[in-house]
Amino acid sequence: MSTPDIICLSTNHWTGLPTSKQHLMSVLARSGRVLYVEPPLDIFSVLGRRRRWGKLSGMREVQERLWVLSPVVVVDSSLPSKRTTFHRGFLPRVVSAARRLGFESPVVWSFSPEHVVYAGGLGESVLIYHAADDPAGLSRDPDTTRMLERELMERSDIVFVASQSLYEARSEFGNIHRLKNAADVVHYGRVLVGDASASLDAFLTALRKPRGVPRELAGLEGPVILYGGAAYGWFDFELVADLAKMRPDWNLVMVGPSERPAPPPGVLSVGRKRYDEFPWYVAAADVTILPLREGSHSRNCDPIILFEYLLCGKPVVATPFPAAAEHGDLVTRASDAAGFEKAISSVLDAGTSTKLIRRRVKYALDNTWENRAEAALGLIEKAGERAR
Repeated sequence: MSTPDIICLSTNHWTGLPTSKQHLMSVLARSGRVLYVEPPLDIFSVLGRRRRWGKLSGMREVQERLWVLSPVVVVDSSLPSKRTTFHRGFLPRVVSAARRLGFESPVVWSFSPEHVVYAGGLGESVLIYHAADDPAGLSRDPDTTRMLERELMERSDIVFVASQSLYEARSEFGNIHRLKNAADVVHYGRVLVGDASASLDAFLTALRKPRGVPRELAGLEGPVILYGGAAYGWFDFELVADLAKMRPDWNLVMVGPSERPAPPPGVLSVGRKRYDEFPWYVAAADVTILPLREGSHSRNCDPIILFEYLLCGKPVVATPFPAAAEHGDLVTRASDAAGFEKAISSVLDAGTSTKLIRRRVKYALDNTWENRAEAALGLIEKAGERAR
């Protein structure tokens, strides 16, 4: 199956926390060519951070066959109407970049309702809209976002959604498909095992005694209860704070960026880590957690970190959002701090089960980004045939 040229209109910066956008495009670029268009970034933010200066160059190659185009503007409004106006004006730049790369009749893969202004303007053979979450639930103007999303879904050849909730909410569209998130098996294999194509047994051997333990965790006494990922509006800080009060003998660790300047009392926050460091933190945990607040995000999300927790063979305790239930008994669900304390205590008391660890890792190895990309390519090929 051949991989077409792809223009990815993303809502995440390439160097941000890895999401389905970066994972899928990185895989697809192994056999095809990808132009990854980042969201607009305020020029003052660029000038204030040296690591972002590369964005001023416009287009740059970040891996073989994958280029990133960075829009740098004076003002970056979060209102959908303002951003739609920006994208309409940026369209010629995307056309020019695609022409420089020699793209002809590319697949356009968009991740935001505001990208509807690109529809028909890039000479695309197939137009995809991918809802990785509920955009209206995150918008400052939900009504405008819903209107733009509906127009984009009507114009798209394929609509991908990350979660079952998103699928059911958009089921009236006949071109809709569920494309679940997955585990980055290649990356975790390269870091933890030293082999990007590591087998199940190789993973299990490496996880029994990890080759490295992060310095912040090396001297801790007692079990490590770890959350990995961004802690923004969807994260239940109060639940974690209550859990820390209940069990001061546990080491509650947060790895990743946070909207709060300081973690809850009794919680160790080590901040954001490089992607090639992050797997070591998960591998060093005794139990992993995913405490999400009830709301639009938790109802519609399909957290990548759940697959990565399981890839490292870890017990998982999460709040009872829909996607957590899809992993069956591999994820224990609890609604509050008392429930988390009971579930984690039960896991720690039971000790390590080799059979259960094997099930977790096997499950993750069966759910990879390579699998997802292959499924997407099959649908793209059929859509292209229909268009021809």
